[in-house]
Amino acid sequence: MSKAPVNKTATVPATTKRGLARQQKFIEVAEHFFLENGYESTSVNEIVKIAGGSLGTLYRLFGNKLGLFEAVFKKKSKELFSQFDRADFWTDDLHNSLFQFGNSLQKLALSRDGIAIYRLVVTENNLDQGEIQKIFYKYGPQTAICMLSTYLQKQLDNGKIELIDPQLAASQFLEMIKGPFTLRALFGEEIQQKELDMALEQAIHIFLQGCRVKQ
Repeated sequence: MSKAPVNKTATVPATTKRGLARQQKFIEVAEHFFLENGYESTSVNEIVKIAGGSLGTLYRLFGNKLGLFEAVFKKKSKELFSQFDRADFWTDDLHNSLFQFGNSLQKLALSRDGIAIYRLVVTENNLDQGEIQKIFYKYGPQTAICMLSTYLQKQLDNGKIELIDPQLAASQFLEMIKGPFTLRALFGEEIQQKELDMALEQAIHIFLQGCRVKQ
């Protein structure tokens, strides 16, 4: 498990209704700027100008620009992955569960926002880039891997499949369904839905055969 980036600047969380509203506004405006302009080109002064409040309030709530980025990405991750926390999402139907999860992950990773985030993480060069990449991995890929590996571990415990390492298997499955398309999308190529469907179905077939599903 990777460790969360350490924000060495002290922060004071909002507690009042007004303070929470200001905090949320900062995050909403910052999300727009980070996705549209990237990290380096985003100005905290511009965020304050549009969101209202003061630079001092922003620093008190988030510590610094990196702390604000982490708050944005944490919120984004919660929104994107909340569907997988539903009690009825994961079932004993392995194929259907993998299909629903994989289909959703493809859409998330290759969406406009998904590609914008990936571009920010892999192509920028700034002093905070190492910490940005840790934040991205923790709230993005690692979250998805943990969710799928938890499901696979349950199936393993119930004798439905055989695996050496559920977490590694989850990571391998995710690479099969999005790996062939991420760079193409990053370079501006339009990915056809039939390609995604074929990759997902083939990945599920290969994965389940490799897991030696017990009848």
